[in-house]
Amino acid sequence: MSGNPAIIHGNEYSGATGTKEASDFSSSMEIANSAFRFIQTHMTPPVPRSYEFWYTYAQGNNKKLNEHVNALLQRGAGRLKDYDIEQIHDEHINQNSAEHKLQRETSEGLSQELNTVHEVLRSYLTSSEQFGDKLSQSLNELPSFKSIDDVADVLRDVLAENDRMQNETSQLRAAVEASQEQVDNLEQKLQAAREVSFYDSLTQLRNRRYYDQQLPQELLKASLENLPLCLAVADIDHFKRINDKFGHSVGDGVLKLFANLMSNTVKGRDMVVRYGGEEFVIVLPETQIEDAVTLIDKIRVKLQAINLTVRKTGQTIGNVTASFGIALFEPGDDQDSLFIRADSLLYQAKKGGRNRIVSSPKPDVTTS
Repeated sequence: MSGNPAIIHGNEYSGATGTKEASDFSSSMEIANSAFRFIQTHMTPPVPRSYEFWYTYAQGNNKKLNEHVNALLQRGAGRLKDYDIEQIHDEHINQNSAEHKLQRETSEGLSQELNTVHEVLRSYLTSSEQFGDKLSQSLNELPSFKSIDDVADVLRDVLAENDRMQNETSQLRAAVEASQEQVDNLEQKLQAAREVSFYDSLTQLRNRRYYDQQLPQELLKASLENLPLCLAVADIDHFKRINDKFGHSVGDGVLKLFANLMSNTVKGRDMVVRYGGEEFVIVLPETQIEDAVTLIDKIRVKLQAINLTVRKTGQTIGNVTASFGIALFEPGDDQDSLFIRADSLLYQAKKGGRNRIVSSPKPDVTTS
């Protein structure tokens, strides 16, 4: 037997714990080996966060995570980028844990407030019952009173009980009001946390989580009210070269610049989303395809006109460009079919030379 209690040898494990535990161990090892294979295939940094991500995927218990990963792979991503893994991890692992923790804390807070009100209410009902008994007793004793002094004594007792009841009522009202205020605070805290979870931490744009929740509502509105809607998918050209040559911090700066440019160009209910890595989605409700192309081309032209340099070193990055695919919502479209069409048009823009827009059904707008 090993002298180190932290080390469990294979024969000690199976011999001491039996068939079920050995089977569970074997199953867990298969999942772990699959996770390591995914790490190698996707060239993911072998850190705990990545291992947790791929182990969860290989395990298959987190349905939404697996659907998200499979959707990216089926689109021909080949391998997931570090940002994809980071975003999906935050959305389907970290976020679930954070939300569950917050929901548990809120539930516990509500339970405490209900218990407080219950105790005060129970005390009030007890006092109310005692007050009723006192009144009944006094009424029963009235016929036997022989002097006005006897009546005055009873009246003083009743008034004292009445004062006590008023005090109990005031305490109950204060407790209920305080609990209501606490409940309101808990609800606001929960709502604020949910709102934060809908934003991308780097660009402060809406994230994929918000997009998945909001887009079906926009499509339903467009369908019911027979309104046009366009969806654009945007991707920064040669972004990997920027990261490789200047570093990820510079790449992050480019992403933030592009995000701000898009946010400042869109209008009204338009929604700009960081979809993954250097890929963005722009949802344009109540917008015809020609107007969508005009708007997106403003973004394209503004971006290519910026000559970027690295502030700390003075290195010239040069002009950064982006490519776009724009699809018009059609009867029968759902969230996936509309995105797939726009993404396919983006691929055509990339294949056609980049720094351009490919749209459907209107003619393309190319580099000016």
